[in-house]
Amino acid sequence: MDGLVCGLLGSPLRGNKEGAAARARDLTVSWLRWNYFGDILEDEDLGRLLTRASEAGHCHCLVQGYGHIVTEHSGPNGVTRSAFAALDDWAQKRDFVFAGIPGRCLLVDLSEWRRAGRPSVEISPPLPFGPELDGRLLDLGLHLEAGADFLSSLDEICEKARRGVFVLNYEPYDDVEKPPAAICAPVSTLYCVAAGLKPNRILETHAFDAASRVVFFDYSERALDFRRRLDANWSGRDYPAYLQGIFSQNDGAHYFLWPGASPENMEWPAMEGLWATELDRWGGAEAFATHWRRYRGLQREYIRCDILQADPLIDRIRDERGAVIWWSNAFCTVYTARRYALEEKRRLYENWIRRLARAAPNVFVYGSDHANGSVNGLTARAYCEEYFRLGGDPLLSRPLFRRAIRF
Repeated sequence: MDGLVCGLLGSPLRGNKEGAAARARDLTVSWLRWNYFGDILEDEDLGRLLTRASEAGHCHCLVQGYGHIVTEHSGPNGVTRSAFAALDDWAQKRDFVFAGIPGRCLLVDLSEWRRAGRPSVEISPPLPFGPELDGRLLDLGLHLEAGADFLSSLDEICEKARRGVFVLNYEPYDDVEKPPAAICAPVSTLYCVAAGLKPNRILETHAFDAASRVVFFDYSERALDFRRRLDANWSGRDYPAYLQGIFSQNDGAHYFLWPGASPENMEWPAMEGLWATELDRWGGAEAFATHWRRYRGLQREYIRCDILQADPLIDRIRDERGAVIWWSNAFCTVYTARRYALEEKRRLYENWIRRLARAAPNVFVYGSDHANGSVNGLTARAYCEEYFRLGGDPLLSRPLFRRAIRF
């Protein structure tokens, strides 16, 4: 939705630093960050919040109470439709000042609000959302009193994540298609999570030679094992056929695919379509197979490491020209949203970028920050300096990228 700003109705300074209300706030913000990357306003007074949004030039404001979350629908190609797209469709068909439920979730047309004399929600009752938005908006309650089933589902996801494997990437490659002008080719060392084939795309677009090396790191031993076997055994052709063999082994890994898909219940035409899309990025099957033959000759290392506690990785990182690191969205996942408060994620992330900048100031960085903001186009030292200059507030955006992508 163009011109949309998101807001939180509440005050984290009044008793919400700990306990269920604080966790409710954290979850609201974390779920916003899957699809919304701008600043998030916060105020316990709705009128003040809307005035700030209006004076900043925004057209609409989505105001949520702590514990209210927006959801998304996914498919084989990742996110197929976000709650924001559904809200946009809904809003374009209707005239309103306020829509939704006071105190929990309101969509406000700021132009109509000003035209009506900036009324309170008591004076101008909101238009109900209705069934069209069912499944897009979920209210866990101010103190998560209605969140038991949802939180249980998150715990299940967290358990699976520790043995999780991504066989393909659902984040785009747009951030790595063109290397920064200042990088020294070829890649000396690529440090990367063991997820999908994006590591190979980084090598191809940034250039590599026989002296290049790759260091995979991941908190999932299953992900590292999958990558070891892929590197050793796969020919670089017909990935779906290779996956069929892997899936038949029932090795205890959890393969992150798309809702409804599993090794036991796989829509193979959909997987073949994804593989065809992957090959298109490379210029066809022959181009990818040629890359894979070259890649298999490189020195590779596989490190069990949770980047949130990065000692094993920091110990191996070299300060060298031509080095690249990709950590994807490791600091902003369902796992981190469930296990850590917003400020804890911020602290862990800031510790990581400080240590990385000290260990390898010249490594070029790719990934997202603790608030899911894109990070790319800078060295670790330059990024760290700019990050702390702007500040790490999880409610604020940080434009520290050449190309923004959605993780």
